[in-house]
Amino acid sequence: MAKTLIYKSDEGKKQVLSYYETLLEQWHQPFRQINLETKFGATFIIESGKKESPAVLFLHGSGSNSAMWLADAMILSETYHVFAIDIIGECGKSSENRPEFKNGNYSGWIYEIIEKLALNRISIIACSLGGWIALDFSIKHPERIEKLVLMATAGITQVKLKTIFWIIITSMMGTWGFNRLNRMVYGNLTIDNKAMEFASLVKENYKPRTDVLPVLTNESLRQIKAPTLFIGGENDCFYDSRKTASRLKENMDNVICLVLKDTGHVLTNQTNNILQFLNS
Repeated sequence: MAKTLIYKSDEGKKQVLSYYETLLEQWHQPFRQINLETKFGATFIIESGKKESPAVLFLHGSGSNSAMWLADAMILSETYHVFAIDIIGECGKSSENRPEFKNGNYSGWIYEIIEKLALNRISIIACSLGGWIALDFSIKHPERIEKLVLMATAGITQVKLKTIFWIIITSMMGTWGFNRLNRMVYGNLTIDNKAMEFASLVKENYKPRTDVLPVLTNESLRQIKAPTLFIGGENDCFYDSRKTASRLKENMDNVICLVLKDTGHVLTNQTNNILQFLNS
């Protein structure tokens, strides 16, 4: 069977995207699906909320798509103009193109999106990989950023070596390895059945990126002037949340950091904290 760029097979790609469609059926807030052409490839966007309200962009993490924002977007759409963006090269409905992380590719991609959407200043709510993209964009285009919400963000500390080790080990251990890795990622959270089913489909059919995200320099972080909220779990298996919070506080003047106890990489029930920050 012919292979695609980021999936192990065409059939696997079909299964992942088909399940994504069923998840989008739960997006009960009125929304519009946008397929936006950019020089980096077609970009799928879910738009909801009132057009005259302040604009908020959602950027998901690696190995995911905009379905992860279902609960947050439905609430924020009541007072904000929400755009949930499927990151290119990830397992959503955007292009499978994976540009290099360097050379401003992703910040250029976001800039092109907001220009074509006719948005002036935006706030960004972003998780993990999405957090790195949001930070990079904020450094290169500070005049377009209102506020930043960074959840379990990449780009501030290196990925923990023990996690890389466990990913390699568990990838060879079948169902047991899959369950072990999920316990690392989700921590003590009770995992929703639909989330587990999607995670299983992704593991079985999707080829994640293996190149390392650059860690941002102190000088770069000091260029970010927008009010920023960081939320991380103290037991995050990928990034040290306390070190992340420390680096952000050392280099940014207008940052609030919340490190949640007994919490891993996946963060839930943070909508109130996000709304309070955006509304302040």
